Amino acid sequence: MTNPSEHSQERRNIAVIGAGIVGVSCALYLQQAGFNVTLFDRDEPGSGATYGNACTFALYGSIPVNRPDLIWRFPSLMFGQERPLSIAWRYMPKMIPWLMQFLKHCRREHVDRTINGLGSLLRDAEDASMILFRASGGNDLISRDGTIYIYPTSESFDTDAINRQRRLAQGAQIEELTATDLQDLEPNLAPIFPHAVLYPNGFTILDPKQMTSRMADHLCHTGGQFIKGEVSAVEAQSADSVAFKVNGNRHHYDQAVLAGGAWSMQIAKGGCEELPLDTERGYHVLFSESAELLNRPVGFADAGFYMTPMYQGLRAAGTVELGGLNAAPNPERLSYIERRVRQALPDVGPVSDTWLGFRPTLPDSLPVIGRSRHNPNLIFAFGHHHLGLTLGGITGKLVSEIAAGAIPSLDVTPFRPDRFS
Repeated sequence: MTNPSEHSQERRNIAVIGAGIVGVSCALYLQQAGFNVTLFDRDEPGSGATYGNACTFALYGSIPVNRPDLIWRFPSLMFGQERPLSIAWRYMPKMIPWLMQFLKHCRREHVDRTINGLGSLLRDAEDASMILFRASGGNDLISRDGTIYIYPTSESFDTDAINRQRRLAQGAQIEELTATDLQDLEPNLAPIFPHAVLYPNGFTILDPKQMTSRMADHLCHTGGQFIKGEVSAVEAQSADSVAFKVNGNRHHYDQAVLAGGAWSMQIAKGGCEELPLDTERGYHVLFSESAELLNRPVGFADAGFYMTPMYQGLRAAGTVELGGLNAAPNPERLSYIERRVRQALPDVGPVSDTWLGFRPTLPDSLPVIGRSRHNPNLIFAFGHHHLGLTLGGITGKLVSEIAAGAIPSLDVTPFRPDRFS
């Protein structure tokens, strides 16, 4: 079999499956590297998890969902709704194999490896994404006022100290705020938070869908192509190509990038090895009349979501619910978010919209970035959890290097698809 890294100059036709922020970033970097790129998605670019996220570019986001304390908290997560992470118990039987791996990766030694892996991506994330944002005319969609985390009690602030230390070790900038400092920066917050921290290098994408749409437009204006259609039946066409169906019609390319988010394994079913991909069900509640209440994203350190002023209003987005792709939205999760927002912002207006989206999640909280073992012309780029907006650019850069047969600019060993073998 021909090694996909050989004769790279002759193998320039590449497909990218998935037009969220990760897929579009991959497409643009591949185009910059000289590939002929076709981008596929069943929806318009930026319509999935990219559309509904918290709008935060979280350069400090090296702390994973799986942590040692979750092992002893696991029983309450199965049934509790007043928590940032919950598990739908009806989905438990289907999730048992995934959950066993997830709990394994809650051990300290595994968590440390995840933090180091995320940290390596985050250190180059801003530069890699800003190249694409600027080229696509997206500067007006960026607000640089930092991000605040608020703590309702001194106990919660002290408990989170170890995570702040780990973020600092990964290069994050952190400034501790007194209650007075917090009121000066965000005067509309209720005076009930004794502690807060500012991440000054965090910034906001004021409309992630519009940013992704501009990036896709830039791809098409500079020689790429976007095709709207349902992708299925991915398979190895030969030693030197990969094939799949789009709306029932067969397409083949020299290489393909699988960036289908939470649906990646469904899209590629039978065409590559099976990876333990599941979904974090994330919610947002929009208050369209209340964007002016905050000056920057404010995250609840204990509640697992942000309140972000963005173009459509004040978006409260986040939390994690493990419950699969098919269940209806959980109204209790939406009520939880709204209730916590009203406690923090007494003047917030009425709810204008709610949303449920699906973040791709692997049990060690790291993405997969690399070639399929069973279908080496297929490159994986999914599993970014709640960091897709932040890690899209650096993922695209690495994927373009892998596709070209070059040595990646950072060590991709932590993200290898075969780490679950």
